[in-house]
Amino acid sequence: MTHGIGASAQVTEEANMMSRRSWKRALVTGTGAMSLVAVGAGIGVAASTAVVDTQSVRLRVVVSDFADGFDSGWHVHPGPVIVQVTEGQFKIYQGECHPRIVHEGETYLEVPYQPVRAVATGHIAWTTSMILPVPDAPMTPVDSPCP
Repeated sequence: MTHGIGASAQVTEEANMMSRRSWKRALVTGTGAMSLVAVGAGIGVAASTAVVDTQSVRLRVVVSDFADGFDSGWHVHPGPVIVQVTEGQFKIYQGECHPRIVHEGETYLEVPYQPVRAVATGHIAWTTSMILPVPDAPMTPVDSPCP
């Protein structure tokens, strides 16, 4: 089986040399092979809904440094947030009551509209990069999903 861009050129060359009847058979066979490759690669049809579709977005980068701990409280963001820990570590709760510990040098991605809370003890420093649909606020406080 031939893959890549060269495959299209090869199929086109062979199709030009075949009779109309043979060409139709080759086209059907080639389409079937491409469908199998797509299915084998895990490509499928899925439904999706645009939650936010905007003509403009805002990138907000914030550098934070707290000497004696931090608690963000439960909140949500209207866009993706990338958190890069530069010193210390914190526990992050996202959509559940069991935290993940993010250590110095690690990066964490906060999912839009998913309740999240970050808690640190001692010194903590990080950079937050937020992609926000204008004019939404960077974060909105929410109730804790934990009992």
